[in-house]
Amino acid sequence: MRRALTIIGCLLAAVGLLGAVAHAVPFVSNTWARLAAGTPILIVIGIVGLVVLLASRAWMCAVVAAVVVAIGIGTQVPLFVGTDEARAASDITVMQANIYLGQADAASVVREIRDNRVDIATVVELTDDAIGKLDAAGIASALPYRFVVPRRGGGGAGIYSRYPLTDEFRIGKMAMANLRAVVDLPGVGRRAIYALHPIPPWPEPAWRWAYEVDLLSSTLGEERLPLILGADFNSTYDHARFRRLLAQPPGLVDAADHLGAGIVATYPANRRFPPVLALDRVMTRGGPMPTSFRRVELPGSDHTGVIATVRP
Repeated sequence: MRRALTIIGCLLAAVGLLGAVAHAVPFVSNTWARLAAGTPILIVIGIVGLVVLLASRAWMCAVVAAVVVAIGIGTQVPLFVGTDEARAASDITVMQANIYLGQADAASVVREIRDNRVDIATVVELTDDAIGKLDAAGIASALPYRFVVPRRGGGGAGIYSRYPLTDEFRIGKMAMANLRAVVDLPGVGRRAIYALHPIPPWPEPAWRWAYEVDLLSSTLGEERLPLILGADFNSTYDHARFRRLLAQPPGLVDAADHLGAGIVATYPANRRFPPVLALDRVMTRGGPMPTSFRRVELPGSDHTGVIATVRP
């Protein structure tokens, strides 16, 4: 019995090691991207393996498993260590919403915008039909300015704003609409606003996902204005390529990471189990700083939305 427990414990610990390696190594493949996204779950499996090894009194194996678990936990600690930012009346509110092929309940989306006094909303998977439903629900009364590129399926996107938008363009060479505009915030000045939605690393070819994340890295690196972005990045903190995007000078500030909010999972939101992947984000750079970050429900979508307040 002890021998069987030892074998089981070692196998479970090996799963935890696989998660830590997938977190660290930027291989480009569909399978590897899935493993990296599942790193927190794989680490929990490794912890179970350590407990099994301790129960079977396989001390040497348990020591090795403990090292694996410590390394794995270390990969997640930065998400839970952040800065307390004081909110102010001058903060602006930014909402990111993936509306699931345009199928999210438009009235609920607009209600969240109104109730939270959202100043800028980035919307992805925006369709012509969804634009009509959002208009019927009254989005223009809260956010009268817009830059929208609707498409059938999941390829559309839009930026809705309380303030006028200028210098609008769509980032080229990307499968889905990824948008940039400039807003002139009263008393603050011009800020670049991005609505981003790179393709997922599965079921699409992983090399295309890697290409688009790298393209966004270079595009954002060339931005000269202070920026605020909302995105369904189709990437998690455990993808090394995504962390590189955050870290490369001049680095982006991710709201959840900066505030120590932990793993704010937003996908999938239409299952019997809670969301497990933190895909939807608000980020800043060049001055604007997140001061709060939380999820909001989007009935009819397979994502939850996220709302951040930002010191502009």
